[in-house]
Amino acid sequence: MIRRTPRAGLTLLEVIIAMAIFLMSVIAIFQLVLMGGERAMEVRLQTRTSMRCQSKMAEVMIGAQPLQSSGGYSGFNEDSDRDKDLQWRMEATQVDSVLGLWLVKIWVKADLPTGNTVESQLCQMVLDPGNRGTTID
Repeated sequence: MIRRTPRAGLTLLEVIIAMAIFLMSVIAIFQLVLMGGERAMEVRLQTRTSMRCQSKMAEVMIGAQPLQSSGGYSGFNEDSDRDKDLQWRMEATQVDSVLGLWLVKIWVKADLPTGNTVESQLCQMVLDPGNRGTTID
């Protein structure tokens, strides 16, 4: 009678199962990396749109941007190519009860390659920079 001794190596079935588990985990990790990259791009665009809202509001407050509503979204007029993918619009309405007080709303948006849109809005009461006086007045 011949006795069979167990082999000390892996069977082909065990190797195939291990490779299948490994490949599925690599695919899952790759998907997570892609999702993380997309979220990072959205967060970066959200930061840029928020900062541009604040910048436009500062322009309105000092009088560099006139207090009038824009019809729709338009691009930024600066020479920088950095913000060519951003668009903005402004809505300015004068408060009835207080002379020279305006409610200003500014929106800045960016369109993602996926078709989604990232948009920031800033709303603030602003004194008309043309009506401001000095301490001498």
